[in-house]
Amino acid sequence: MRFLGLLVLLVFLQTSFLQVFFSPGFIAPDLILIALLSRAYVKGRETVLWAIFGGTVLDIMTDTLGLNVALETLAVYLFVLMNEKVFFRTWLTYLTGMAVCLVLKKVLSLGVMGVKFSFSFSLASLVTALLVEVLISAVIYFTYLKRME
Repeated sequence: MRFLGLLVLLVFLQTSFLQVFFSPGFIAPDLILIALLSRAYVKGRETVLWAIFGGTVLDIMTDTLGLNVALETLAVYLFVLMNEKVFFRTWLTYLTGMAVCLVLKKVLSLGVMGVKFSFSFSLASLVTALLVEVLISAVIYFTYLKRME
């Protein structure tokens, strides 16, 4: 129940507050995906259902029907598969899997949205968003997830 509240809070934060600082809005740091991947690190495959729910709510709030559901679910499932094949679970494997999934979602969303719409974005804002996401992920790991292992 607490994760549901956190997910709804992150949806509102991501769709209202972060969209102001990053243009176009889907380049903003993906707090929902970070929360989902952090939960997948601890809980495993059950998080795929949360990814479907979180992606659906995010699609409804941002009017991009289907894009976030597909990409969030794909990223979470890929992260779960990567963590199941790793022999030692450390901060390096967590951050590497997290970075791969976050970059994959950004690149795929840029590709899909680039086909449908014409927009301009700066590479600096994309790199800044990715760095913020990795920094948030590292903070979550060292403050919370390390104790859960």
